[in-house]
Amino acid sequence: MSVEDATHEDFSGNLLTDPSYFRIFFTALTSEGTLGYKDQTIENGSFSASFTPLTQATYEPSLLNASVTQGGYVSVLAVDASTGHVTYIRERRDETGSRFAAPQDLGKPDNVANLGETLLLNGLNGRPNVFLISADPTGEIWWKYENPNTVVEETITVLPPGTDTPIEVTVPVEVPPAQPWSNWQQLPGALNSLTATQNADGRILLAGINSDGIPYMNLQSSDRPFLPEGWDGWEEISDGLTGFEQLVCGLDRNALVHIFARIGDKIYMKAQQQVSASSFGAWVLFGTFPSSAHSMALSSACNDGLYLVAQLSTGTNCPLYAKYQTGPTSENWSTWDVIGHVAQDCDLVLQPNANAMLSLFSCDPNGDAAYLNQQTLDHWGAVWTALGSGYATIATTQDITPNPE
Repeated sequence: MSVEDATHEDFSGNLLTDPSYFRIFFTALTSEGTLGYKDQTIENGSFSASFTPLTQATYEPSLLNASVTQGGYVSVLAVDASTGHVTYIRERRDETGSRFAAPQDLGKPDNVANLGETLLLNGLNGRPNVFLISADPTGEIWWKYENPNTVVEETITVLPPGTDTPIEVTVPVEVPPAQPWSNWQQLPGALNSLTATQNADGRILLAGINSDGIPYMNLQSSDRPFLPEGWDGWEEISDGLTGFEQLVCGLDRNALVHIFARIGDKIYMKAQQQVSASSFGAWVLFGTFPSSAHSMALSSACNDGLYLVAQLSTGTNCPLYAKYQTGPTSENWSTWDVIGHVAQDCDLVLQPNANAMLSLFSCDPNGDAAYLNQQTLDHWGAVWTALGSGYATIATTQDITPNPE
């Protein structure tokens, strides 16, 4: 389904239905481009054995994102292999028909041949925002979002209390936008990688690294937030450091954004100085390891602080180090602790369960996916549980709303 075919129901406001459960939604793309998912069978429990296809289409194996809609339903972003178009898929808002609505074709920017990275997250008004980086040498950055509802005046007939004479009154009414999604808009600059989080006030903060290993940050401004001019602009945040390889960012218990950087065998941290401000402190050394770090994953922990996992080096039996926020400030952190091992370089994803304990998901270069469950804030299980094989990439999100299945 293209965005032009989307119905007004697709863009309705928040649901009033209370969640009936809180489960982790695991989605993945196989090396052949099949997009599917697995659900936790119960809260905090194991996952279904079957890998259920989401659609019959084939997708680019390396590009996948998962999030939640404004109403709390699962949403997935992938790239159609035959057209190269970005595809958005979400759960239905009713209990009739199939669980997921028909895929929405979001197209792609003109003159962009290949996509390097994609991002999906909710923005200032709670609706989905999509970002992508061109895989072409230009490294262009593009942005698209679900348009907000508009307010129109509508004349209705009402019967005032204590009278039998109806009257007409004009009231403001919220209606879906004429165009469900914005056009693709190019943001200035060029990057090789991109990550994002929401500021405490709902504005989106982007962070990325260019082809020279230099990091940049860009915060959505409060003026004209739905236009390319509505961003503060890219600010270099290297602070004299070089060789940046990965950035991850998140909001801590005090509503301050923290950015973590991986450089060789070291991890650095940069913290927002005031809630919702554009100013950040300098990079501080957060950890030094016996060998180079391969990847990082970040999430909120059961104590509402941030929890960071880093995988070291390559080869067999690679250790996973973890560190979490222990107190009310950016300086209060636990010591590094080894929570497990993986066979080789893996993609890592952290996701909270209903009981706020984390699950750590991994996908190795052979396509084998598995997860490890946290027992307490300081302890993890000893055994990885397999989720299947043949995967090219994985993603997770919350599933917190009633499900027709």
